[in-house]
Amino acid sequence: MLFRYQPGTSFLHLLDPRTKLLMLITVSALALLFSSLPVLVLLVLFELALAGISRFIPRFLRALTLLSPLLLLVIVLDSFFSKVSSGPVWFSAQVWILHPEVTTGSVLFALSMGMRLLALAGVSVLFIMTTSPDDFVKSLRKTGFPPMLTFSLGYALRSTTALSMDTRQIMDAQRSRGLELDRGNLVKNPGRLAALFIPVTVSLLKRSDHTADAMQARGFSQSGVRSCYRSPVFGRPDAVMGLVLLVLVL
Repeated sequence: MLFRYQPGTSFLHLLDPRTKLLMLITVSALALLFSSLPVLVLLVLFELALAGISRFIPRFLRALTLLSPLLLLVIVLDSFFSKVSSGPVWFSAQVWILHPEVTTGSVLFALSMGMRLLALAGVSVLFIMTTSPDDFVKSLRKTGFPPMLTFSLGYALRSTTALSMDTRQIMDAQRSRGLELDRGNLVKNPGRLAALFIPVTVSLLKRSDHTADAMQARGFSQSGVRSCYRSPVFGRPDAVMGLVLLVLVL
């Protein structure tokens, strides 16, 4: 899976999860606050540089290519139906109540919106690829977030991956029994949908029951004092990233 954490020792992997969360918030805020094309291109180049330093540009680009249909749709719509209309008119028509018009200003605005989408998606992909859910939860606990909130968040992150793996195993098991899940529309076939939905639901209930038993056996929420094993700490890479983000903001 492209959108999944991959262990490593790159620059981004060595950063504290709180630093990467600050990077995510900062880049996202800049992408939403500014609509200037040079600024948004700079943010995308900054993300490409981070991916290059961390040596996973091919995987990063493959993840972004999944957004190509949405990216193309945004550029086309903003080009023909833009709130910015300036410069020479390249195309103009009247289709019922619609008046599509392509100008130099609308094309530049459409490219800016495309770069904004890439900037928002790119920094999110970088965060997901290089941040372990366990380390992220530990950093939140170290910051002072309530233990129940951090546990719920960590369990939700883990359950997403576990549910995906369970669903894939169930689908493989049903295929081995002759159920054709790859043909036709699964939604329009109640029988095949039930053959997939019921085992997944049973697996989810069993996993929840086992988790509840494990929490009870370990005395969860019985003690008010909790500690983290190997709590994340700030290091030199975090200071470097902090300076880079400061320069980027200024």
